[in-house]
Amino acid sequence: MLHCDLFHSVNFSDMLTRPWWPARRQGRARAKGRESVRQKLSDGIVDDILGKIGSGELPEGSVLPAEAALAAQYGVGRSVMREALRGLAAKGFLVSRQGSTTTVAPRTQWSVLDPDFLAANSGAAFYEELQEARELLEPLITRLAATRRPPELIDTLQRLHSEMISAGADPEQHAELDVRFHETLATATGNTVLVSMHNSISNMGHRTRAASAAIPGAVERAIHWHHQILETVAAGDPDTAEAAMRMHLRQVRGELSAVQTAARIPEEPRQKKGTQ
Repeated sequence: MLHCDLFHSVNFSDMLTRPWWPARRQGRARAKGRESVRQKLSDGIVDDILGKIGSGELPEGSVLPAEAALAAQYGVGRSVMREALRGLAAKGFLVSRQGSTTTVAPRTQWSVLDPDFLAANSGAAFYEELQEARELLEPLITRLAATRRPPELIDTLQRLHSEMISAGADPEQHAELDVRFHETLATATGNTVLVSMHNSISNMGHRTRAASAAIPGAVERAIHWHHQILETVAAGDPDTAEAAMRMHLRQVRGELSAVQTAARIPEEPRQKKGTQ
């Protein structure tokens, strides 16, 4: 029987409560919150099925239960289940025909470098290595951005930082703005290779950003460090800008560890550096 622990360990209610907003904005927030919950449920199903495909529990050619049966097994509505199955089919992992069965696609069609597939089959080690890559790359990006400072850079960073403050503690909105802030710095380097590398790493880690932002105090800390980065880049101080980014990423590392502990992400055996 298919099962996903995500739905038993994540509390979505905090993300939907904004009692200080006017009633009209509360209505929009609730609608957005429901959409966010549906997306999280769909993402959880995608992760679970990708994990089963990667482990061989669902080998190529396996026939999945009908959509209604899968929805019942996961404890979600059929629209959520349908969204997850469509996403997996779009990635090349499932073959789904209307009015017929859904099967696991031939291995030759799998997008094995898909960030979700890598994440679902790598456990905590994947996210640790991803964070390590960020800590190596992003301070350099920030240094170059502070050195080169294209004309539109500071205005864009200031606007994004202001939007972060306005977003309050909304983890989904903060995660989106965080991605845009860091992408803006990468673009400011003028180095297309660095931009491509940064965006690839960022896409692989998109699932953890909102989860990290949901930790109490995380958004406030991130806003503080983004302000430090903004100020030092605006001052044209590459050394201090690089240091501010390093401190920010250390904060992110600590919050990622908290997310992994709370979610009980399984650790994969890791080879020691330099061994075969």
